[in-house]
Amino acid sequence: MVRYHYALVDDLVSREKFDSLVEEKIADCGNLADETAAALLVVKDLGRAHVKIRGLRGKSSLFCFYAKVIAFSDVKEFERSDGEKGLVARLTVADETGQVELVFWDEQAAALEENFEAGDVVEITGRHGKSIREIMPLNLRKTCVDIDCVMEVKERKAPERTDLHLLIISLSEPRPFTRRDGTAGEMLSGLVGDSNGTARLLCWDPVLLSGISQGMPISVTSALTKEGDYGGREVILDEESSITVAETTPDIPVTALDSLVPEQNYTVRGILTKILPAKQFTRRDGIISFVRNLRLSDGNTDVPLVLWDSDAKLTLFPGETIMLYNVYAKIGRSGEVEVSLGRGGALSVIPDKEEPVRIEGWILHVQEGTVLTSQEGSWLVDTRLPHGSHVTITGRASGKRVFCESEEAVKYDLQGLKNELSTFIRSFS
Repeated sequence: MVRYHYALVDDLVSREKFDSLVEEKIADCGNLADETAAALLVVKDLGRAHVKIRGLRGKSSLFCFYAKVIAFSDVKEFERSDGEKGLVARLTVADETGQVELVFWDEQAAALEENFEAGDVVEITGRHGKSIREIMPLNLRKTCVDIDCVMEVKERKAPERTDLHLLIISLSEPRPFTRRDGTAGEMLSGLVGDSNGTARLLCWDPVLLSGISQGMPISVTSALTKEGDYGGREVILDEESSITVAETTPDIPVTALDSLVPEQNYTVRGILTKILPAKQFTRRDGIISFVRNLRLSDGNTDVPLVLWDSDAKLTLFPGETIMLYNVYAKIGRSGEVEVSLGRGGALSVIPDKEEPVRIEGWILHVQEGTVLTSQEGSWLVDTRLPHGSHVTITGRASGKRVFCESEEAVKYDLQGLKNELSTFIRSFS
């Protein structure tokens, strides 16, 4: 059973570290707790005792959550590839953050309605099925937990074509995929925002976004919009869509820090009041990652902020103003509401006391970040140019940063250099 407990947090710590924490917990309890009880306490300490349905998009192998039964599907018979008959049934469960389907097979499917009824609140330990909206339950039991949610199965609206005015918040690098007909293609993802909040961006034709970068406002015609798997919006760009750079930037709603409700996503803005060093840890797949703890204030409220992975290694300074898009609010270990920036979110530093600049220098990728250096000084800069690039950057300087508006590679007059070198050599003859 302990292996199930570890699977709830296997994206956070290695199995060796988990076993060590369990042993420490048993010792802390004076050897009065057995291995299972200690494992439960360790999972709770790591903030993974239970998640909300909206949190099922996480990276752990298993999930544990409470939900209310709201509907049953009919038990359906099907034929397996070996000719044997099978049964399948689905249970729709919900909490205040969304709905999901539990999939049961054979004997479990046949006995489903005998053991549960609409209105029951259950504790589920399970994993994702073939669809991200499906959960394969490994353990299911009734509880006395109270959940207030809509008792109707939410119908998913069909995707709609619409015109949008968006801000590009973040963009990934293009990545390959294989179409249903076997041909290869490229797609990219990102985060966009408008007056309705933020949305996940999927672009199946990266050429559409040529010349478009983070921070640009765009006008989109014939974008496909739909509801995401666990709520939220998705904006899809394909061969029917077109894009132009917009003249104005849409206003994205910002939530005050004292209005945050746990288990929901927000866009927030504040000043960094405390920054601790990033801590390294090893994920279950053996990859080294990072986590960092900070504090964020909007003048009225001060909350903990947690950054993960590459965001944890960003160079940030106390007193800087930042915007956090699509952060997740939850109750932290201290009992405070904290915000966590993970997959699907974005961080942007807001400049203060800007002045226009045009700087010729070299791009250096160093431990502190990406730096533009010249004879006049050095500045942090957000660019994907390779290390050693000689460029002229036009933009806005604010403190120790330069916010880039255009990048121009410095071109050398090779023929002129050759002529000067020849003249220099002849001077010795």
